Amino acid sequence: MSRLIPLLIALLTAALPAVAAPLPAAVFEIELVDTSGEGRSPAQEQRIRATTEALRRELAETGLYAPLDLAPAAGRIGDHLSCEQCLLDIARDMGGQVAVIGKVNKISTLILSMDIVVRDLADGKVIARGTADIRGDNDRAWLRGMQWLVEHRIAPQGAAGEERAPR
Repeated sequence: MSRLIPLLIALLTAALPAVAAPLPAAVFEIELVDTSGEGRSPAQEQRIRATTEALRRELAETGLYAPLDLAPAAGRIGDHLSCEQCLLDIARDMGGQVAVIGKVNKISTLILSMDIVVRDLADGKVIARGTADIRGDNDRAWLRGMQWLVEHRIAPQGAAGEERAPR
């Protein structure tokens, strides 16, 4: 009987799903592509920062990603925000295993879309992607669009494989 207990423990341990460590993620500031002709405002700049920070928090809460501090590369990032390959190189240099790149396309004050892409830095392949139409160039619409994308397209399940609780 004393030999049977270690054998049972070994078998049960092997059968349990492995909990993967969160992937180091370079989560870049959301880029605004504005074709509305309305021009940028200080409120939009604040909205970009707030939505980016909320995206980092949401991704960390999934347990799948560990957002990296990108402040040391801020100068390089600012110079290359529209160059996806440049951002992937920066993400690798910062120790990331994945890069998260978000973009909001603004057609007008009412019509916008948000796209979030997660790329594996080992091979550059897309491992998660989501696009959502958002209505309204305001904080609530941007945040809700980002949250929906994380919940339903980027990380629809928690780290342990359980469904995430709806909001």
